[in-house]
Amino acid sequence: MPKISLTSIANILSIGVNSLLIILKLVIGFLFNSISLIADGFDSVMDVVSASIAGVGERISRKPPDRDHPFGHQKFQLISSLVIVLTMFISSYFIAQESINRLIEATSYDLEIWILVAASVSLVTKLSISIALMKIGKKLKSTVYIANAKNYRTDAISSIFVIIAYIGGRFDVWWLDPACAFVIVALILFTGFEIAKMSLPELLDKGPSLEIVEELKSTALACPEIKEVHVIRLRSILGSYTGDFHILVDPELSILEAHEISERVKAKLESTGHFRDLLIHIEPYIPEESLEG
Repeated sequence: MPKISLTSIANILSIGVNSLLIILKLVIGFLFNSISLIADGFDSVMDVVSASIAGVGERISRKPPDRDHPFGHQKFQLISSLVIVLTMFISSYFIAQESINRLIEATSYDLEIWILVAASVSLVTKLSISIALMKIGKKLKSTVYIANAKNYRTDAISSIFVIIAYIGGRFDVWWLDPACAFVIVALILFTGFEIAKMSLPELLDKGPSLEIVEELKSTALACPEIKEVHVIRLRSILGSYTGDFHILVDPELSILEAHEISERVKAKLESTGHFRDLLIHIEPYIPEESLEG
């Protein structure tokens, strides 16, 4: 029996479970006129769209480099994350619009126990999916699945506000339903900005932290033949760093010896799991021209 991959498990969780939750929440929400539950339901619709996008983005990003994409396809995953953000913002707009109408018209809803049941099932399910996707995302170093995990965490919190709205309705506080829908919108927007903040710097090739640069330099300089390391240019891809840097070695070394040194350093750096596909330029070390001197 073939082993099910982590990406398949993530997609089954995201699409399969959410499809059932959509039916549960939207049917009960429309049946009993609960805008907070409808908001939660439409958020689940966006989750299915997001999960589909995430699955496609993840599949494309794992493809090896080809003629048209010599540096690989990893950035498709980051673009997928931003599309997820866009779907979250679109759903927020429509939910907020309906909530405003409910407040203006003082629309109440039917207090049925099924609203509480749907919200409770959603809370437990979304929290479980969030924890599972976060573990999968960290294991795969996947920006998309981590983004989706954060999205589901927000959904779980949203379900709490549906429960609050239901309790408020029991005490004739009718406006809690649209008010809680507004809170859900705010949570969705906050999570969207958080995902965008995580994805955009990587998409724009932001450089690494000082700690990563120092790790590279110290690892390279641990090789006694390397006199200096400079012109370090790195960018983050799927949780690791790729790019190029220069090493300065004794000019008396042969080309073969210098190449073997660079390959040894490259292998050592990439074995840490923090670096991948590094390109090392070899230069002769001349003390008078040293950048450090």
